[in-house]
Amino acid sequence: MPGPAGANAAPKLSPLLRSAFEMLEHGLWHFFRSNTTTDMKFAILHIDQAIELFLKERVRRGGKSIYKNPKETISIWEAYRILEQELNCQIPEKPNLELLHEERNTIQHKYGNPDPEDTAFNVEHAMHFIARFTKDELGIDLANYITSEYLEQIFVTPP
Repeated sequence: MPGPAGANAAPKLSPLLRSAFEMLEHGLWHFFRSNTTTDMKFAILHIDQAIELFLKERVRRGGKSIYKNPKETISIWEAYRILEQELNCQIPEKPNLELLHEERNTIQHKYGNPDPEDTAFNVEHAMHFIARFTKDELGIDLANYITSEYLEQIFVTPP
């Protein structure tokens, strides 16, 4: 008896990864759409959220819980701690990711308005991290999940 449709296809993505790729794609859509403050805000917010979800997926795959309690997941900072201290997963891009997360916090909590140059810096560094991390730590080729148009605009050569 045949299995479900696509049973021989690549393994299904976890809900965390599906959401991470959705957030990333939407953040890139805003980034490449225009230089308006609103688009820059959503690019930062969504790309930072995607990174947090990628980190949590790696924590989960490492056999660690992503929950602090039944209704609350760990923070991005706790994900970094678990990855680095408990799972020996080094993140050399962390200083740049911290800048992105601080920009996100400024937008989220202090009504900040990122400028296009800062946003471009953050997006470029975030994408280099995501390409490396998804490949090295999650075994996923970013090109299979993100529109090639976006990747071609960010990377001179494919990740």
